[in-house]
Amino acid sequence: MKTIQSFALKHTLIYCILAEILVLGGMMVAGTAVSVVVYVVLGWDVDYYVLMAGQEVFGALIALAAICLSGCSYIFKRRGIGFCRGLLVGGYFLFISVYTAVGLFVTYEGERVLKPWYLIVTFAVTMVLIGVTEEFLCRGVLAELLRRHYGATHGGIWRAVVVSGILFGLAHLTNLLSAKPMGVLVQCVSAAAMGMAFAAIYFRTGCIWVTVALHALVDFAALITGGLYRGTVDEVISEYTPVNLIAVVPYIVLLFVLLRKKKMDEIVERFAEEARQEIPRYSARPDLDWMR
Repeated sequence: MKTIQSFALKHTLIYCILAEILVLGGMMVAGTAVSVVVYVVLGWDVDYYVLMAGQEVFGALIALAAICLSGCSYIFKRRGIGFCRGLLVGGYFLFISVYTAVGLFVTYEGERVLKPWYLIVTFAVTMVLIGVTEEFLCRGVLAELLRRHYGATHGGIWRAVVVSGILFGLAHLTNLLSAKPMGVLVQCVSAAAMGMAFAAIYFRTGCIWVTVALHALVDFAALITGGLYRGTVDEVISEYTPVNLIAVVPYIVLLFVLLRKKKMDEIVERFAEEARQEIPRYSARPDLDWMR
C-alpha cells in the first residue's frame, strides 16, 4: 500500500488517469456482464435504472479503493466549512437544479404515464450513486491528488481545478458507445466546465459530501423526465446540440467568483492549517515544499 501511495505522489497524473480508466472500464465490464445475465440468460425485463444502479455501485467501490490506496481516505472525515454552509457555496447548482427540473417537467412532450413508485425511487437512488461515484473519482481522487501534487498555492489550486475538470470531461467520451457523437462532444465540454466548478466548490468547502449532494441533485434534475416516465441517459445525451454549450458560460463565471483572491487565500490557509495539525501524515510529502 505504501508503494501505491508513493507512486500516486510521484506520478500523480498517471495515477489519476489509471484510476479513471479502472473506474470507467470496470463499470462498463460490470454493466455488460449484468445485462447479459439479466436479459439474455434469465430473460428478465428489468428497468434501465435498476441496472445502472448496480453499475454505479461497482464504480463507487473502485473509486473508493483508489482513494484509500492513494492515502486520501482522510477526505471522508474532513468537515471543512460544514455541509450546510457548503451547500450555500454551491447555491448556483441548487438554483439551476430546481429551475431545470421544473422546466423539463412542464415542457415534457412525451407520454405522461408515471412509472411505478418503486422505479421512481430506484431512479432517485441511482442519481445519488452517480454523484457518489463521480465525486469519489473526480474530486476524491483527481482533484485531491492533483492539489497535493501541484501544492496548496494559488497557482497549484488553479492547476488542480483545470486539469481535474478536463479529465472529468474526457471521462464522458465513453458515452460514444451508445449516444450520438455531437451530443457526447457537447456533453464533454459542458462536463469539463462543470467539473472545474465542482472542484472549486470542493476546495472552497473542504467537504466531499457537499459536491456529492450537489452532483446528485444536478443529475436528478437533468434526467427527471426519464426517471419519472420513460427514457434513458443515452437518449438525453443524444439530444444535446451546440446550443447547449451556453450553459458553460455560467460555470466559468462561477469558477472565477469561487476562486477570487480573497477566497483563494482562505483555501490556502485552511490547507496550511490542516498540514500543521497532521504533520505525521504530511511528512515527506513533496507537495508541502511551498510551506517551507
